[in-house]
Amino acid sequence: MISIFRIPSMRSRVSAAFSPALFCAVLLFTFAFSLPAHAYDKAELKIARSITNIRSEPNLKAPVVWVLSPAESFLVGQAEAGWYPVFPASADKDAKPVGYVSGKVLVPAAADSPLVDWGDVRYVGNDLKYHLERTVKSSTGGVFKSGDRIKVGFLRDGWYAAFKGDEPVVSEADALGYVKKGDVDIDLKDARIRYAVRKINVIEKPVATSAAVGVLSPGHRAQVGKEKGGMYALYRIDTIVQNDTPVWGYAWGPFLAAYPRNLEEAQMAGIDARKAEIAAEAQQKETAQEERKNELDAMEQAMQEMLDAPLATRTMYSTAVLNIRSEPDAKALIVDKLEVGEAVIVGAQEGKWYPVFKVAEGKDPERIGYVFGTYLQGEPPVQKNEEEPRKKRVSGGPDEVPIKITSTKMTFSENRNQITFSGNVKVVRLDVTLTSETLTAHLRPEGDSLADTQDKIKEIVASGNVKVVMNNRKGDCDKLTYIVADSIILMEGHARLQDGQNLVQGEVIKFYLKDNRSEVVGGNKPIEAIFYTPKNMGN
Repeated sequence: MISIFRIPSMRSRVSAAFSPALFCAVLLFTFAFSLPAHAYDKAELKIARSITNIRSEPNLKAPVVWVLSPAESFLVGQAEAGWYPVFPASADKDAKPVGYVSGKVLVPAAADSPLVDWGDVRYVGNDLKYHLERTVKSSTGGVFKSGDRIKVGFLRDGWYAAFKGDEPVVSEADALGYVKKGDVDIDLKDARIRYAVRKINVIEKPVATSAAVGVLSPGHRAQVGKEKGGMYALYRIDTIVQNDTPVWGYAWGPFLAAYPRNLEEAQMAGIDARKAEIAAEAQQKETAQEERKNELDAMEQAMQEMLDAPLATRTMYSTAVLNIRSEPDAKALIVDKLEVGEAVIVGAQEGKWYPVFKVAEGKDPERIGYVFGTYLQGEPPVQKNEEEPRKKRVSGGPDEVPIKITSTKMTFSENRNQITFSGNVKVVRLDVTLTSETLTAHLRPEGDSLADTQDKIKEIVASGNVKVVMNNRKGDCDKLTYIVADSIILMEGHARLQDGQNLVQGEVIKFYLKDNRSEVVGGNKPIEAIFYTPKNMGN
């Protein structure tokens, strides 16, 4: 009896030349006359319940010569002791069975069942000769080149029949020749690339009932993880696989063959080079982070040592009335004040400033602010003879002459030690009156407050339409400078000084208040002086 069997699947295939029923009827008719009479009584279609092994002999201990995939039909002869002989669709009258399958896994099959492709894909690692018979003593039919994709099937006596890699295999008669099983079945447990020997589903989880997430066609390759429970975790062939790389899916191990080592190395060369670059970059980053951590630890340790070290302080003395500020900045908040000659405990100088500390017995020094270092000295001030007490200046006393300044705006700059008046400036001191657009009073660097400003003025500079009146003298210029210490008025730029009807003008006029005399400098222009004398002089 001849029967047709297949493994169940969702896939179906219909011949373009015949209807399914007619096609199967022709096959059955053909095999009825091509097999020995004892092999059949009647035709019957069956399928297997699961993936099925075909063995070399009709018993479970015999070697597996082929594995049948779901969705592919096959022909069997009459069962003996529960085992069916399996034949290809094109078997001749005297054909030997491919192997045997247990009847326990077979059930009736549909009439439109597609037939088995009896060839599985293999990649050739090194150049491989194929023989015309299943023996090395036979003639060679040719050479498969390294990297060639072929199909093999009909395993017998340790030899495969070899076929072209891109065509279905229906009969051993179409074989190009024979190759030894060990030359194409590569056992590499550590293979990183495996390929599908036939079309297989890629499933989401490593369980048989999991949903499909993709398909590997015959010969298509994928990177694999370790085998577990007969399945391999798959990654796409061009993926740089790291420890946290997501798995593409899973596939059955029997349908995945190891890619030859030399082909695998060539395929993975670019990926391995990039992985090496990534590893080097990660190592470089880790090294840099470690070095930075060590630097920070060293800085922290040095800082802690500084904090733990006893604070070095010393006593210094103020040479002026001096503000103590909250920060080393002339604009910082004033928190206290030092009098002239007052002792103060300071730490190490920070730029131009000294930190000031308050020292209490049994306690660490407490910083209370900063003072400007210019007004501190290491030695106490020289004490004057107590028999000659210092005459205390009284603000507004009889020895002082007030200066009245009015303007639209006044600006005081501690950093520059100057006071600037602008807008309708007018200065009145006794019998001297001065007007200008702006006026700047430059102070000596003694203290940093507005107190005793009059004692600190070094010079006064007026500019912009300057006019000055001194008793019966009148003058005007572009710029006027009053040097306080020398009592000199310096008039510059189109300077003119008129005393009654007498007139002197030049580029610069110096007027010495103490000596009541003047000096005129012409610059690039001649000096002009006009003096009036009585009409009867010389008569």
